[in-house]
Amino acid sequence: MDIIAGKYAIGCTPEGNYYAYLLMHEQCCAYGESEEEALENLEVMEEEYLEEINELYQEAMA
Repeated sequence: MDIIAGKYAIGCTPEGNYYAYLLMHEQCCAYGESEEEALENLEVMEEEYLEEINELYQEAMA
């Protein structure tokens, strides 16, 4: 497993696919057939994850 820029971790499954997750939010993760694809998918997931957290926060503050 590699840690990239202190923000992401990326690894390889036994089947040869890749997974990546945020170090600060391990539940935010993504998969891909290559390291690059896993990181691209993680960027999309990160945006969606943070938007959802923001929406929940806004609802709680209303």
